[in-house]
Amino acid sequence: MANYVSGIDVGTTGVKVMVLDLEGNVVGKAYREYPVELPHDGWVEQDFELVAEKTFEASQEAVGNSKVDPKAILGVGIGGQRATVGFLDEAGKPICNFLSWQDNRAITEIDYIKSVMDPVKLYQIQGQPITPTFSLEKLIWLKKNQPEIYGKINKMVFASDYILYRFGADELVSEITNAGCSSMIDLENRCWSKEIFDAFDLNLDWTCPLVEPGDTVGKVTKETSALSGFAVGTPIIATSGDNQLATLGVGVLTPGDACLTLGTSGVLIAATEKPVYADDCATMVNMAASDDLYQFEGIQLGAASSYKWVRDTIAGLEKKMAEEIQGDAFELMNKHVENSSVGAGGVIFMPYLYGNGYPYWNPNAKSVFAGLKSTSTKSDMIRAVMEGISLESKDMYQHMQEAGIEINSLVLTGGASKSDIWAQIIADMLNLPVKRLKVSDATILGSAILAGVGVGLFKDNEEAVQKMVHVADVTDPISENVAVYESRYSAYRNLYHALADQGIFEQL
Repeated sequence: MANYVSGIDVGTTGVKVMVLDLEGNVVGKAYREYPVELPHDGWVEQDFELVAEKTFEASQEAVGNSKVDPKAILGVGIGGQRATVGFLDEAGKPICNFLSWQDNRAITEIDYIKSVMDPVKLYQIQGQPITPTFSLEKLIWLKKNQPEIYGKINKMVFASDYILYRFGADELVSEITNAGCSSMIDLENRCWSKEIFDAFDLNLDWTCPLVEPGDTVGKVTKETSALSGFAVGTPIIATSGDNQLATLGVGVLTPGDACLTLGTSGVLIAATEKPVYADDCATMVNMAASDDLYQFEGIQLGAASSYKWVRDTIAGLEKKMAEEIQGDAFELMNKHVENSSVGAGGVIFMPYLYGNGYPYWNPNAKSVFAGLKSTSTKSDMIRAVMEGISLESKDMYQHMQEAGIEINSLVLTGGASKSDIWAQIIADMLNLPVKRLKVSDATILGSAILAGVGVGLFKDNEEAVQKMVHVADVTDPISENVAVYESRYSAYRNLYHALADQGIFEQL
């Protein structure tokens, strides 16, 4: 009987589950979308009981679609979104909604945090910029602003940790590379930072034991088997954060390799041998899912969320047409992109629906269309959004180069990788050949790889990558397009600084 593994990606707006064979072929998959809740301006929350329910549903469908004996699925790897944090009571139940990484309420605590602990020291301990994106800031906000909730906390967990627990983990645990985005991990000593907890008078007892990527944390129970479709006794493997999983899932195993993931968020990640701390403390430094590697990360807070926003607003007609023909609205939108010219007829979109991430970390930044004129078309506006997301990626790439980070090869993953024209835009924008993979959902593939290694189907990550990761095609840059985008990038960067330096974002 053939052997299989499953990968689960607990994402921000939905969960994906896949069943794969040991050659990296997808034999079953499913997706369930779930909403985020926006109770106040800048607040983004998630009901993780609903997330658990949808994860079980997607698992049940993926296993059913695979047509394989569930007993042949030898491991289930679970990972996903980072820095989304929840707080549990003594019974292990959420006290409130989980606070999403997109939640910016803790902007009010930034000055306080910098006054309590030297910002450079804090950054060099835990590797994350001081922004409302991460979990430390949210916990401090909760302590100050919702003491009635803060006082009930028994445990602090992150998104995929909770799903591991719901699937049947023996105890609550936190996978260390995912927990790194909490801003509370001592990066180089690979432990919770007592120094940080003490500095902010936080309770270290609320943390869960740390486990490594690929560790088996429990087995599917009779109850969760009925909910998920996985066989009773199937090992449950803690994998990693979504962006560590993506780098593993594209085969980034050598310093100089890089991947760009454009999903709900966008992340450009370059592998490094040792932690590389930016002088401006603006980049993310994390442990990789592979032993002895670190990641130098730039993050876009909106990314493909902006393209989804366009689908639901400007492209309402295309969305309706897609529903009528049971097609894909994004494919119809891509036709508009093709109908516009390189440079979107002079229109630039600043993709800051959720603020700006690396390198500026400006939660006050707002999205803007610039360069509209009487001849601008709907196609120009839709293309401008795709290009604007890519310009933000270019900005991250440029700042990484300025920080001395070498990038020799690039793999594109996430939703953008499914679009030929978007792959071409990225290749032209960065002036690099862009690889795309046979399995484009690299986060899930990375989770499945760690599941396979965790249960002993592969001796290590290198062997698993060699067998499961396959390049589908390479998109080369077009020289005349490269020149256009260099000019567009100059305008984009100048436009950002003009809006930021003059306080326009705050006025908006």
